[in-house]
Amino acid sequence: MRALVRGNTMALAILSIAGCLIAGAAFGPVRAQGVLVDRVVAIVEDHAILQSDVDNAVAQYLLQTGASNATDEERANLAEDALKELINNKLVVAKADELGITVSFSEVENAVDSAIDDNRKAMGGEEAFRRQLEAENLTIDSLKKLYREQIQNRMLVERVIAGQIDRSEILITDEELMATYEEKKSLLPARPAVVHLATIFMGLDSSVGAREAARNNIDDLHRRVLAGEDFGELAKEYSEDPSAETGGKLGKLKLSDLSNRAFADAASELGVGDVSDPVLTPYGFHLIKVTGKDDLSGEVELSHILVRITAEERDIDDVFEAANDVHAQLVAGAPFDSMAVKYSTDTNTASQGGDLGWLKADDLPEFFRDVLLGMVPGEFSPVLREPSGFRIVKLLEREDARPYEFDEVRDELTKLIEQEKMASMYDVYLETLRSEFYVEVRDN
Repeated sequence: MRALVRGNTMALAILSIAGCLIAGAAFGPVRAQGVLVDRVVAIVEDHAILQSDVDNAVAQYLLQTGASNATDEERANLAEDALKELINNKLVVAKADELGITVSFSEVENAVDSAIDDNRKAMGGEEAFRRQLEAENLTIDSLKKLYREQIQNRMLVERVIAGQIDRSEILITDEELMATYEEKKSLLPARPAVVHLATIFMGLDSSVGAREAARNNIDDLHRRVLAGEDFGELAKEYSEDPSAETGGKLGKLKLSDLSNRAFADAASELGVGDVSDPVLTPYGFHLIKVTGKDDLSGEVELSHILVRITAEERDIDDVFEAANDVHAQLVAGAPFDSMAVKYSTDTNTASQGGDLGWLKADDLPEFFRDVLLGMVPGEFSPVLREPSGFRIVKLLEREDARPYEFDEVRDELTKLIEQEKMASMYDVYLETLRSEFYVEVRDN
């Protein structure tokens, strides 16, 4: 039997794009004991949607969410949603064909590579990513094929919508915003407690003995790299970073996203294949190698070797004594910001007078929260011991958890209302496409 598609669509899902289930026949028909088991489940104009398309879309969704233990009922519901989205997107792609709208191969390939990298990072690294691929019976190549058609369709959808749906028709009044705020404010999470902190950190790397020992080790490794030894093998054997097990690989990233400027600045000066001179950060001494660059995305592919500055007992005593001397000067009235500029070894904050900015209290280490609990703005802590050094913290300001005020969520409310209105307009547009193009869904 045949039935024409009717009813509402998951417009919000497709408008968010990142989570939509657009898929193509990425793997082709499946055969078991010589019998074809794939089948056509829907037709849009002259494009067939196969059962494998639906199955692949579900597999990709489970991969993205990490939900490897979905029940049969959950998979069935996902399959139903996937089919609806596949039909919706085939309708828009058919319209793109009619309008002569296209996307270039390079645009698609760059977006595919970026999507794969995002998935890998979201999974927590290469190993977890590979495990989830295996759980969903996918490979990197098959996932890329799936993404390739999916992203091409997404781009076509975006361009058709941009030309066919007029966003300027979406008008949002202050009354609508306030009404939405009143309706949803009880559902909003509380604005978390925040603290404004400044810090003076005196790392164990400030101990001459410990620093010299680490410097000698990194210099030796640098000489061996320059002499032709394999960087990855040296990283596996000598690097004191978790990345050692992968040969020091840090993957693709944007240097602007790195919190440590010394590391980022050194990496920015390297060409592909180059190795830096030893670079000192709060973590120790690094050798950095650039193994690839993507000029379009601005990402670089990095590896590194880390030699930590391991202090002996006498080194720790020296730094502790120096930290106590700084604390005594603060007690005597020395300005905290001036002391931070002069003594703090945290290169990211020292030049700003040790200012850490506003931080969520719950994101702080437990010992930090305990110390701040009894402090009032303007007070500073005693000398605190950390694994890599000693720290003095000053509480500048504190704000307790409270409900969000209207002005703090105004932008988010505007986006929400705009998305809802756009979804309604998109549903109406899909109805017009159903009247233009042939759509058929086949029963099981």
